[in-house]
Amino acid sequence: MGKVICVGLGPGDPDLMSVKADRLVRGSAHVAYFRKTGYEGQARKIVSGMLRADAIEYPMEYPVTTEIPFADPEYNRLMADFYDDWAGKLAGLAETETVLVLCEGDPFFYGSFMHLYTRLRARSAVEVVPGITGMSG
Repeated sequence: MGKVICVGLGPGDPDLMSVKADRLVRGSAHVAYFRKTGYEGQARKIVSGMLRADAIEYPMEYPVTTEIPFADPEYNRLMADFYDDWAGKLAGLAETETVLVLCEGDPFFYGSFMHLYTRLRARSAVEVVPGITGMSG
C-alpha cells in the first residue's frame, strides 16, 4: 500500500529545501504538482533537473485561475470539483504507489494542498513534509 506525501519546497530556491524534501523529490517515482493550463507550474520549475528520469508526472491543471471572480459561485463549484477529482485520482494511485505532491512554500500556509488534504485524509495515508514559507525566504 502506498500513500500521498505532500512536500513543501520552500520559497523557490532549491538550496532552501529541507534535506528530507530534497531526498523525496529525487527519489519519487510518481510526482504530482499544481499548474495553470499551458504553464509548467512554479513547483515543477523549482525541482527542474531533480526528478528521476523515469518519474511519472501528474500535472494537476486548475480549471480556472483569474478568469472568473472569486466571489462567483461558479468559481467555487469548479474548484471544488477540481479538488474532489484530484483527491480521487491521488487516493486511487496511493492504493498501490507512493505519490509525491509538490507544493511551493509550506503545504498548509496558503498552499493548494490543504484543499486536497481535507478530502484525502479519510481515504488514504497522507504525510506532509513542511517547507519554509515564501515570506521567510
